[in-house]
Amino acid sequence: MLGTACTQDSSPRPNILLISIDSLRADHLGSYGYARNTSPNIDALASEGARFVTAIAPAPWTLPSHITMLTGRHPAAHGVNNTDRRLADEIPTLAEVLRGQGYATAGFVAGPYLRRDYGYDRGFDLYDESLVADGRASHRGTTSPQLVANLSSWLAGEREAEQPKPFFAFLHIWDVHYDFAPPPPFDTLFDPSYEGEVDGRNIGFLKSSMSERDLEHVVALYDGEIRFSDRELGVLFEKLRAWGLWDNTIVVLTADHGEEFFEHGKIGHLIHIFDEAIQVPLIVRYPPAIDAGLVLEEQVRLMDIAPTILGLAGIESSRLGMPPEAPVREKDLSPWLRGDFLAGSIPDLVAFPENYGGGRLGVRMNQGKLIRHNEDYYELYNVRPELGERERETGKAPEVIAVLAELIQQEAEWNEWKKDGAIVAPSMTLSDPLREQLEALGYIER
Repeated sequence: MLGTACTQDSSPRPNILLISIDSLRADHLGSYGYARNTSPNIDALASEGARFVTAIAPAPWTLPSHITMLTGRHPAAHGVNNTDRRLADEIPTLAEVLRGQGYATAGFVAGPYLRRDYGYDRGFDLYDESLVADGRASHRGTTSPQLVANLSSWLAGEREAEQPKPFFAFLHIWDVHYDFAPPPPFDTLFDPSYEGEVDGRNIGFLKSSMSERDLEHVVALYDGEIRFSDRELGVLFEKLRAWGLWDNTIVVLTADHGEEFFEHGKIGHLIHIFDEAIQVPLIVRYPPAIDAGLVLEEQVRLMDIAPTILGLAGIESSRLGMPPEAPVREKDLSPWLRGDFLAGSIPDLVAFPENYGGGRLGVRMNQGKLIRHNEDYYELYNVRPELGERERETGKAPEVIAVLAELIQQEAEWNEWKKDGAIVAPSMTLSDPLREQLEALGYIER
């Protein structure tokens, strides 16, 4: 059987499955209050484990957020914040730490920003990027079934090994990313009566002037992609149950960023750092340590995922995470998941989201959110979920002044550290297949 290595107290080490669903908004899942039945398997996962209400990505696009997820570092501290930057060799990854602790490690990915070119493959015994198809097919094909099949095949082989190890598997689900073209019957599941001409392809050309009815259809296609991906995850979860691995596996499900549907004038992602683009799901299931149905309200960040996984697995590591002199650090959330600490006592974990190119910077805390659009223009937002980040805070009310002062102070400390502490990642030359894919997605110019 898999999962025979031991922790420091000689108990078996858990297996680890980290799932990242590209472009998945938290508020389009049933477990986060969505009305449509987009996610029955993900919702069941949440009901059997813990759900973080407010998890914040460091960027509204794939590359820096995934590097953060796998290193515990903010993009300013790993430097992979542009298309032509790769992870420096001296920055350790979660896979490297786990392999060093006796884990069998494998990654299964399907999106171009997850290519090994960027340094993701370090620490993985197997890094399977075979489904990162060339050109336009990368965002118009369906890859989730084959991803699950490839991961299942690897797990089956590991189970038969002479000296089986606990596993760490990283699964990157790509189908939810645009284009929004789910296969039948998911293409009509949530909008069977639509007769218009707009579909979910070529999203970069969709305009805010489209009719409300056409936009409803685009959102329905996005939701269809979620339901399709959820079905394939259900296949994987059932295999883990059948193999007797389900209850000894830490399952973490999250996303790298969300998606905009004209809530603030844009569709897609990359540019804005409003919550629809950076608030993602974070669900953790591990029955030996986490009570079913646990809900944690406080804000957490993608940079907290790697140390939390290690904490749940009983592995101490000082290698991962932010430089010690940084004013903001990653946080191991496992004590709250295990119930060691009181509910409601997670400290205020400030997030600093930034968009592609860094033109917009944000400071987000439980109390509010500051967005700097340029050197002279700031906006302060109330982040209560029922307001949808549409209500800007204005006036001289003491509570508004206090929140604004705290956010400005946090930004000042962060920017002061970044002057000398921010990392410049090594540059890289884009391979022709990668360049073609990014051009097809509209991320770089032809």
